[in-house]
Amino acid sequence: MNFLLSFVILFSGMFNSPNAFEGSIEIVCSSFYDTSYFTYFVKNKNVRIDKFDENNSLIQSMIIDLDKDEIFILSPDKKLYKQLTINTELTQPEEGFIVLKTENSRIVNGLECYQWRVRNTERNMEVAYWVWQDNFYFFEELVHLLNRTDKNYEFFDKIPETLGFFPMLTVERTLLRREKSRASVLNINNKTIDESIFKVPSNYELVKL
Repeated sequence: MNFLLSFVILFSGMFNSPNAFEGSIEIVCSSFYDTSYFTYFVKNKNVRIDKFDENNSLIQSMIIDLDKDEIFILSPDKKLYKQLTINTELTQPEEGFIVLKTENSRIVNGLECYQWRVRNTERNMEVAYWVWQDNFYFFEELVHLLNRTDKNYEFFDKIPETLGFFPMLTVERTLLRREKSRASVLNINNKTIDESIFKVPSNYELVKL
């Protein structure tokens, strides 16, 4: 068995292992302009991300199949959904990113987290991630996939060797240290997730791009 095949089998085994994370993760994201809440639901290679406004009203859902590289966006208000286009073209790595995996640690929600920083001088931005390592094997592949549709996860995607890690606290600042936004984990629930929530409801209408 060659090395690549061995790695694929090992990686797949992590996802299907009883130790792989299954449950929900609740996150609050705040900036100068607004505050939003997100809930991640994870089961095997399926992820659902629900977005709520300040009044706890559901405004958007995202259903992701990491096995098929499929992403669907749902509008619960209009009962509509669309499938995102995944960029399959190979792109040259963008220069200007500096990644620092520091030994700095802090307690976030009772967990000892370590600081990873990603800086880009051309964009006048630095993002600090306080990460915790456990069984979050889904997150590295989720970041890789979502980064092929938009750039919201671009900075984290520049970090090598992130398997099993999850950012418990994320702070985005300018290089002059002015905070622009932050995202923090409110709660992590290990629980069985019903597979039905990863399916588009039958009464939703497809919007073709």
